[in-house]
Amino acid sequence: MKGKVLGKVTALTLIQEQYDKLQACTTGQGGNQSLCQRVHDSVKTKDGKLVAYVYEADMKRINTAVQRQDRGTWQDLFREIMNANK
Repeated sequence: MKGKVLGKVTALTLIQEQYDKLQACTTGQGGNQSLCQRVHDSVKTKDGKLVAYVYEADMKRINTAVQRQDRGTWQDLFREIMNANK
């Protein structure tokens, strides 16, 4: 059985501190633990860097929260990550 194609994938480079914060966002409260878990699980090391491979649907949700200036741990983290990847 083949896996579903979940759309375009966006690669985001993270530093270790951001990776650790992302891991912390996979537990606790806020309702976005599953999104953070998917992103955290996607992280691979490439050329000595941590790279998260974020599926299109998750990236859309992240972009919406960031552009609306939503405040919260995961929103602030992704805002930081995305600014570093410009």
